[in-house]
Amino acid sequence: MTELIANGFDDVTNLSLKDSGVLSVVLFFLQRCEHECLDAVVNTNIKSNVQSPSIWIRVLQQAVSREESCRVQVAKNIGPLVSCMCNDTKRLFFKSNKHWGEGIMSFVRLIYNLVYLGDKKAEVIESLFEYEGLLNSIVQWQFWGEEHRPDIAMELGMVQNDLCQDIAELAEIVTADLIHYSTKFDDSELLTTIGTIPIINKEYDPNCMVSFVEGFICHLKTAERDDGVNILNSLIGDADCVDKGVITGMIDLGLNFIDDYNDYNKAKFVIGKSMGMVQHWISADDNEAEQSDTRVALAIRVGLIKMCLNFIERFHEHEFFWESEDDSTTCLFDRIMYIFSVHIHKVSLHKKTAKAIRHKKSEIITDLVRLEKNKDITNNPDCKKLVGMARSLLDINGLYCCRCNKSLTRSEVKLCNGCGCIAYCSRACQREDWLNGHKHACCMSYTDATAGQFQGRYEPNVPENERAASKLKELELNVSMIQLKLFLDNTEDILTQVKGLNIPIHDCVVCFDLCQCPPTVRVEGYRENFYTPEAVMGFKRSRLKENITCDFYSHIVNGELDEDGDTPRLIMQRMFPHEWLTNKKS
Repeated sequence: MTELIANGFDDVTNLSLKDSGVLSVVLFFLQRCEHECLDAVVNTNIKSNVQSPSIWIRVLQQAVSREESCRVQVAKNIGPLVSCMCNDTKRLFFKSNKHWGEGIMSFVRLIYNLVYLGDKKAEVIESLFEYEGLLNSIVQWQFWGEEHRPDIAMELGMVQNDLCQDIAELAEIVTADLIHYSTKFDDSELLTTIGTIPIINKEYDPNCMVSFVEGFICHLKTAERDDGVNILNSLIGDADCVDKGVITGMIDLGLNFIDDYNDYNKAKFVIGKSMGMVQHWISADDNEAEQSDTRVALAIRVGLIKMCLNFIERFHEHEFFWESEDDSTTCLFDRIMYIFSVHIHKVSLHKKTAKAIRHKKSEIITDLVRLEKNKDITNNPDCKKLVGMARSLLDINGLYCCRCNKSLTRSEVKLCNGCGCIAYCSRACQREDWLNGHKHACCMSYTDATAGQFQGRYEPNVPENERAASKLKELELNVSMIQLKLFLDNTEDILTQVKGLNIPIHDCVVCFDLCQCPPTVRVEGYRENFYTPEAVMGFKRSRLKENITCDFYSHIVNGELDEDGDTPRLIMQRMFPHEWLTNKKS
């Protein structure tokens, strides 16, 4: 028996390792690997010469692959072995660096056999991941090599060429299987843990901030992965494993590693994952997600809009429709449209995204001008629509005086000391605006009785939540700075709609819907706009007949939903003189 154990049972095919007691003996030997040298174990238990304890790990491999009943027993009794083999900084097995190098491949195969092969997966996984460091090691094995772990690459290269690569390939299979298992059984905690594990052991590099998701995306730049879509769907879409590195890596993949017409599916994949990256979960239980101002802003700064415009230019010959009647996956251009109209536009007037768009404005304009000169683009209605959406994101983002519409730099913006939400270029413009209605907005809240003269925000009330209140104020400031610009840019449309209503201009309300991309302009009579009798009477009593009333609607993305489960809206009111419709302010 001891000779069989020493030789690894290579010549035994019909012996039951569990029933014969061999498995228990081998597990007993391996449980001594942390604190004893191999010689001490061999001299007290085995008469034969054991050149390397890796043969005992191979016994475990045979046990779990040949005898299903061994799987759980092995999983529950290899704690010391896991501690030794997963310590990739000390790299000691039976207190020997040499034994560790000889045994690491057998250990990886053992874990592969336990996780990937056979039944009783749930019980095996539960037992294995009670051992500290094992899950981290499985992820980090994929990144052993000269780039990330030159110490291990050099050491294992002396044992066998390409050993690191062989280990990485097994680890990739195990990790993919664990992700599939977690998705199937809705184990979000395991998914999140896998996605956020750093690719380098913190004991080796305490400054490593690269998560598994980011490392996986880097692999996609140089190698095709058939399971890439499913893995990232789970880690980004289901577990929300998104950080700065993940966003930067995905946009870089789209900008610099998609070269030709034949990469259409890869481009579609990148756009699809980008859609998932810029959202965050409001409620995991209700599967509710909304756009994140922080994530969208970061994505724009590292090139999201540029990447979308490049794809439009490069793949414009592809069809703009559902790829087949049975396929629920939209084409690349539908996804780009969704990125522009929902993911970016919905937060385009929030502080961080607005600032990011302004920061990248000149670069985006350069790309837009090139596309607008390309006849293949302008002659394609769908491409032209997408380019128009990108242009509208720039048009509604800027710093303008709320009284004279002068374009401002950040240092030139002067805010009202009272409300802090109206911007001017000078004290003269501030004084003029105060006398022409802003004093009402600064000093009181909207009521039905003041419907015709109130200028400011009248929906919603300031939230009690500090973060939500801050988001509302940021949005209110950015919307206020473009109100006059939107009014002047749409004078012809406004006048045409007013003429069609056949009512006095001061009885009209102009509704700018900034929730749409591009924004829409609708003119209606005050009776249709103000729904309660009190509001109608208030408008008739307090309106200024030389002015026209304008309402501005925009999404408030602050991590909260309204009582109907929708993203709440900001509604602001401003009044502008009629004469500005026919005589635009310069």
